[in-house]
Amino acid sequence: MSHLPLGRLVAGVLTVALASVMAMTGARAQEPVAADVAGPHPSHDPLDFLQAPPKPSTLKGKFSLVGVGELLYSRPMADRDDPELQKVLEIVRAGDVAIANREGPIFDAETFSATGYGHGMLWGDGSLGRDTKAMGIDMVTLANNHSTDWGEAGLLETQRLHEEAGIVTVGAGRNLQEARRAGILDTPQGRIALVGTASTFKANATANDAVGMVGARPGISTLRTRTIRRVDAQQMAAIRKLASDFASTRRPAPAADAREVTLGDQIYRLADTPGLAYEMDLYDHAGLLKAVRDAKEEADLVVFTIHAHESPTGMDDDTPTPPDFLMTLFRNTVDAGADVVLGHGPHSMRGIEIYKGKPIFYGMGVFFINGEIKALQESMFRMFPDASGRPPPPPPRERSVRPGGNPATWYDSVVAVTDFEDGKPVQVRLYPLDVGNTYDRSRRGIPHLADPENARRILADVQRYSEPFGTRIEIEDNIGIIRIH
Repeated sequence: MSHLPLGRLVAGVLTVALASVMAMTGARAQEPVAADVAGPHPSHDPLDFLQAPPKPSTLKGKFSLVGVGELLYSRPMADRDDPELQKVLEIVRAGDVAIANREGPIFDAETFSATGYGHGMLWGDGSLGRDTKAMGIDMVTLANNHSTDWGEAGLLETQRLHEEAGIVTVGAGRNLQEARRAGILDTPQGRIALVGTASTFKANATANDAVGMVGARPGISTLRTRTIRRVDAQQMAAIRKLASDFASTRRPAPAADAREVTLGDQIYRLADTPGLAYEMDLYDHAGLLKAVRDAKEEADLVVFTIHAHESPTGMDDDTPTPPDFLMTLFRNTVDAGADVVLGHGPHSMRGIEIYKGKPIFYGMGVFFINGEIKALQESMFRMFPDASGRPPPPPPRERSVRPGGNPATWYDSVVAVTDFEDGKPVQVRLYPLDVGNTYDRSRRGIPHLADPENARRILADVQRYSEPFGTRIEIEDNIGIIRIH
């Protein structure tokens, strides 16, 4: 297969895509259409932002960055009369800056007038902006697959309530430029920048800039991917036959020796090693690296974070191995200027890599998993059909964790503290958390420091997940220690 220069290849893809749209809509290629999208375009080559090395971190003195998992809770927790929770929050508050992922919108249910979208809509009380600040969290990313559960209005209200509480938000905005731009926090040791995005998201969640007569659209920063199912020769032969059987004038039969075939919405590619691969959208990939590089010019330390439920199995499961594109993306962001990388999404932990002296956390797990899910009428009919034409009342809450419910791994987590000296990361401290996989509903989903036995088990898991990256984690007094040389 010959390889076209990247610019010509992308231009060809855009031409084909535009022709397809015009064919489906009956539009003709007239001058106003071309003029409507004329002007400078963003880079489509991620390598544009990796040619020159980034400037080093310019933080001054000792500094500690705290990373936690998903804030997936709906009622205030910061002042909860729970000594074990307060011990966890003491660790968070002791850091110079703490960063988390806000999973799901927050708003005042009595005054918020917009409606929801989807069959499972997370909701949090409007006081959670202040509550998050009281926990010691300074910066949050709002980009995830629940960001637009309550539409654009819910997303922007969530952003407003956090910023009103003094928390820097990233990953969301009134347009794509705002959503992709780094958030900046000034500290005595220097300026901290955070860039946030999501590769797992709902339809129409992506923020858009204005183009011609089409106005800007609020939303989140997203990284689009496409999945490639790698198959062996025997499987490819069967797929070619199926694709030939289902061929049409719009989608002709593949060549007899085709190495890549699209069947339905899935792309299949002949490969020596079967499995699942992900390819990142070039514009999104390049745009994120540009955001990191721009942030490094503006700040003394840069953190990159993404919400990604993708896995090597193609399922949203607790497989500890990260998907291939995350390993590429995370290393690219470090090469572009990120000093710390925080991965979120699958609710369970993944390994830790020290890449060029910078810590990469492939999966932080959850911090709270105590959220309330609301349902639309259509969801109630779908899940609880009733002959009367009205959805029946929900069944009484179960006393125990429901059968077939959340995996046990969702209730293991860590607070990760990265210690810096004059801008250089020197150590990572991992505090194991027991997030309450229990029959007690008042305890379930709330982080406590793990007891010694569970702490050792959790840290042993993180050690095992991190082995492929060559990361050495020592265990001292039930705390994981990574020394960065």
